[in-house]
Amino acid sequence: MTRSFRRALGAAALTVALAACATPPAPAPSAASVTSCGRAQAFPTPPQRIVSLNQHATEILVALGLTDRIVGTAYPDTPDVPASIAADYKKIKLIAEKYPSLEQVLAAEPDVVVGGYASAFAEKDGRGREALERKGIRTILLAESCSTGPIGIGTYTEDLALFGKAFGVAGRAKELAEETTRRIDAVSAKLKGVEPVPVFFYDSGEKAAFTVGGHGLGDDIAKKAGGRNIFADLPKVFGDASWEQVAERAPKAVVLVDYLGAGGVDGKRAFLQGHPLVGKTAGVAQGKYVTLTLPDLIEGIRLADAVEKLARGLHPGVAW
Repeated sequence: MTRSFRRALGAAALTVALAACATPPAPAPSAASVTSCGRAQAFPTPPQRIVSLNQHATEILVALGLTDRIVGTAYPDTPDVPASIAADYKKIKLIAEKYPSLEQVLAAEPDVVVGGYASAFAEKDGRGREALERKGIRTILLAESCSTGPIGIGTYTEDLALFGKAFGVAGRAKELAEETTRRIDAVSAKLKGVEPVPVFFYDSGEKAAFTVGGHGLGDDIAKKAGGRNIFADLPKVFGDASWEQVAERAPKAVVLVDYLGAGGVDGKRAFLQGHPLVGKTAGVAQGKYVTLTLPDLIEGIRLADAVEKLARGLHPGVAW
């Protein structure tokens, strides 16, 4: 996922009122209604043909046991997939390396399209949520992409509950949420009383630093791992900061964000080490780096892994 798409994370909220009948028939046991980023979606029966745009969204669906219902995915961020779902993930048809055209989406004959980023539903490309819904295709967008303020791990667990309700897998969704919460709480317990480490997330950029802001899960991952995102005051999920700001905020650790098309972490590390300002900060000068993939830092099944890995990197002296 290129940073240009992540700059535009967000979605317009639309409230849809549903009229109630005076004497409605009893709904089928599988009937469900959910609201996803401000848009109400009705599911008389669990969807059987899912197109999932963005890797982290697809990983959630696979972890929920929905592999056989996914008729296409698109826009992978990394070739690495968590071992727990790798075999099933390989079974899914990749319909586009980037975002598919509207024609490619329609050819898969989905009854629902799930997007990880707001850009998955770009109106200019004909994939807007309203446009798809007019064709009878329901849409779900992960809540991080429509956040308007700081969010936390609870955003992910709430979306798991939404997925469980919409797709008829509430039990499995609850298990995933509880396991994620348990593992992260265990890290927090080990770090009780530990001084937070100032962390700079380096996604990309040379003229300016493209970094994690305070409105995404990356910021909460830092907190849960015993860190302090030095750009928590940036009111975005991802955004630009000047190199002067990076140096002034004196990070003691650096997270290198790895994903397809980003040039590789070795090049990022070399750039930071050679930078006249940032190269002198403690995190860079002392080589205190942690590498996380882009899907590690956004809403998805990797959150607990990310918190554990970052916590170990920031606090190697803790008895893990």
